[in-house]
This record gives sequence, C-alpha cells and structure tokens, in this order.
Amino acid sequence: MAWTESGLYAATLKGLLGGTVTGSNWLATSAAKIFLTGSADTPNYLNATPTGGSGGGEDTGEVYGTGWAQYGVTVSTAAAGSTSLAPALATGASPDTADMTWSATNLSVASTTISTGAYGAKWYLTGTTPANYCIIGIWFGGNPYTTSAGTFAITWNAAGIAYIRCAT
Repeated sequence: MAWTESGLYAATLKGLLGGTVTGSNWLATSAAKIFLTGSADTPNYLNATPTGGSGGGEDTGEVYGTGWAQYGVTVSTAAAGSTSLAPALATGASPDTADMTWSATNLSVASTTISTGAYGAKWYLTGTTPANYCIIGIWFGGNPYTTSAGTFAITWNAAGIAYIRCAT
C-alpha cells in the first residue's frame, strides 16, 4: 500500500491537546521541518511514530538530494527567498461551527536536485518530548515530482493546509 490521501496525524493532535507531547506547536518555524517521501511510503495517521532521524517510523522511504537535506528542510527557510513559511491559525465566525484553519505561505526551495520521485511530504515538529512527531502528511496526488538544479515548490490550497470543524 502507498500514499492515497493527505491527513492530520491523530496521535500527534491528541498528544498536543492532552499534554503528552510538549515542546513545540503548529506555529513553530525553527522547530519544525518538512521532508519528502517516495511511492512506497504509507502514512499511519492513527498512530504517528517518531520521525526526523529516529531510524524508522514515519521517515521510512524518505526522498532527499542536493538542496533538500535528509530529514527535511526547516519551515523557517522553506519559502521563496529562504524565508519562513509563516504558519498561521485562524478560527471561523459561524454561530453553528467553530472552524480552525491552519495555513502557511507557499513552499519554495531553490537549487534542488531530487532524482527519486517525491509522492508526498510530511510536516513534523522537532524538539518535542517525547520525540519528533508528524503533524500532517501531504499527498501529491499520485504523481512523482523530481528536480534537476531547480526549485521544488508546494502551492497550498487557498483555503488552507488543513482545517478542523467543531460543532458548537
């Protein structure tokens, strides 16, 4: 089985809300990274495991190359001009629902050579206790993406990267 959809990691969200995962948050820039994965990767959105050099877990099948370091690029330098992706949280104003939208500026990393096709990306928190955990998996739709001394870019949906709808 391989990538088939994007998703939020329920175990990480539960740990952040419940206080068992501490040390970072969804708005972190220097304490978060994005890494690429290949076609054989199968995200486990229910039971997130440590990533970012842990020797397994969610970084199995990682894709990297010139300009895109192993274990990912930091969110603080992954936008055009090596600026931060500037993640943001916003809530809706509906009287019946309380939407929370997570968004960021588009990702753009210049001068990359990634010869193994990337089928998805994972945004994870670094420096968390007990370990580095993924927030979200981003599926690229089933097509591999490579670069040759070019820019690797991800353009987020205008509505945001993710949202959570809560009934009031």
